[in-house]
Amino acid sequence: MNPEENKIQAKKIVVAIDGHSSCGKSTIARDLAKAVNYKYIDSGAMYRAVTLYCIENGLFEGNRLDEETLKEKIQQIHITFKHNQTTGKSDTFLGDRNIEKEIRSMAVAEKVSPVAAVGFVRQALVRQQQAMGIDKGIVMDGRDIGTIVFPDAELKIFVTARPEIRAKRRQAELSAKGETITIEEVLRNLETRDLIDSTRKDGPLRKADDAITFDNSDMTIEEQNRRMQDIFKQYATY
Repeated sequence: MNPEENKIQAKKIVVAIDGHSSCGKSTIARDLAKAVNYKYIDSGAMYRAVTLYCIENGLFEGNRLDEETLKEKIQQIHITFKHNQTTGKSDTFLGDRNIEKEIRSMAVAEKVSPVAAVGFVRQALVRQQQAMGIDKGIVMDGRDIGTIVFPDAELKIFVTARPEIRAKRRQAELSAKGETITIEEVLRNLETRDLIDSTRKDGPLRKADDAITFDNSDMTIEEQNRRMQDIFKQYATY
């Protein structure tokens, strides 16, 4: 028998990774994409970009969003991702401006869920996200990737972690950026976002029926990467 016939062949697939905020899904998705040479798209960054646009253009009055004005402007909001050779990661651009740092702030985190709950915002971004996955070979993470954006994705993962673990991770992330916030404040923010994300009308956060639950509460990054790559191989080979 020809040795070549015994080789495991790879096929391009779509990997949809969903989960609550600060459960590590972006790290998992980004590292998997890098390991298997796939394109990585952080869908959450797209909603954060729209949120930043709203903040900078005065579309928030307190916590109230001016949806009417946003609806007029949504088609003018152009979001792209560009590879950063220094960090090896993808940076988020709003128009020609790199906003990767700004969208990771607590100020944006506190307002992103109301923006992401708006139907026409989700519809506009879902169309962009689906266009990015036409050729497959993509890993995308978010909250409705396996249920709304790519319901036919070959591999769906639902990432979860205990609330206290998520809060500690988020606090450490903000601290590394120079933001001081108590663990209690982080927990409250996560609880609020979870409630809004899970109960919104359009694209609510939920586990797809055919998704694999992935609890990384007690895993190191190295452990979760090995486990994810093992799972990927089961779905991307034939």
